[in-house]
Amino acid sequence: MPENKHLRRGLYCLYGAASIILIWLILRYALPWLLPFIVAIVIARLIEPIVRQLTERYQFRRGAASAVCTVIIFAALIALTVVIIGRAVIELTAFVKDLPTLLTSITKTISIIGDSVNGYIKSAPPEIQDYMKNAFDGLADKGAQLPASLSGDILGLLSDIAKFTPKLVLFFFTCALSVFFMSCGYKDVTAFILRQVPKSRHSSFSDFKTDLFSTFGKWLRAELMLAGITFAEMTAAFLLMRIDFAILLALLVAVVDLLPVLGSGAVLVPWAILSMIGGNINNGIALIVVFGVNTVVRSILEPKMIGRQIGLPPIATLIAMYVGFCSVGVLGMVLFPIGLIMVKHLNDKGYLKLWKN
Repeated sequence: MPENKHLRRGLYCLYGAASIILIWLILRYALPWLLPFIVAIVIARLIEPIVRQLTERYQFRRGAASAVCTVIIFAALIALTVVIIGRAVIELTAFVKDLPTLLTSITKTISIIGDSVNGYIKSAPPEIQDYMKNAFDGLADKGAQLPASLSGDILGLLSDIAKFTPKLVLFFFTCALSVFFMSCGYKDVTAFILRQVPKSRHSSFSDFKTDLFSTFGKWLRAELMLAGITFAEMTAAFLLMRIDFAILLALLVAVVDLLPVLGSGAVLVPWAILSMIGGNINNGIALIVVFGVNTVVRSILEPKMIGRQIGLPPIATLIAMYVGFCSVGVLGMVLFPIGLIMVKHLNDKGYLKLWKN
């Protein structure tokens, strides 16, 4: 490093910017290709204690123990995925079939609203009657096109699910094979990784790995706490609304809310729309209010809770989540805070000097 203080700081900033760009490129372009293998590494590390227990205590062969753990985990994951996707397809298909019946009640409601609006238009000042009539006619045309548009969107969604299914099957198959191979040769894999690190850095590398898994565990704990808060909110709301199976439905919303791609709106918003279409306006409005309250509470608590668990200020966590969402998508909201805590750890240990502690 040069002795000039300003030049040294400039190089630190350059290294930091290059690191950020490199991380962004990896997450933006390489991640879709590497994701099954990254997931496989994490799963192989998580099942390693169980595999070791089976081999040492129950005298399983390493390959057999790895195969048993892999089959159990992926059987559960595949079953859960099939249930979620299958249920979504069934509900969407039933909705398309029932759409004509639902539209009958909508047509009657629109007719009643139209008569009332026409009465208001006739009583309005003459100079704005034409403007109001044109605006209402435009809304009526949009309403008339809604059934065809809605049916097309739902059919398009079903088509997208059908197209995505082979990719999902390939992802699970690749990930399962990778978990099995990595678990079978776990010692060789870890030894290979350690050989790429200088011996003087083995202790630091071990600390870094421990901190990384600890960070992931803390992040998962924070997400589970948020899911518990969502479950409590949904249970209270559904019981007050006197909805049947309130606890089971609240559990479903909490599980969906835990998934970064979906969120509680994936359940509550369509449910509210269907309730309004079916004529239960109060129930639909109540569901929208519940969704709004849950979104506000989660938006306030998520940066604080995740930041507290992984050791970042709430504003830093919020920035990482927002930048991750804008640059990579929903997955970035998970990966960027974890990436930031890795950078913070490297900075705290002195490997990077991006800021003063």
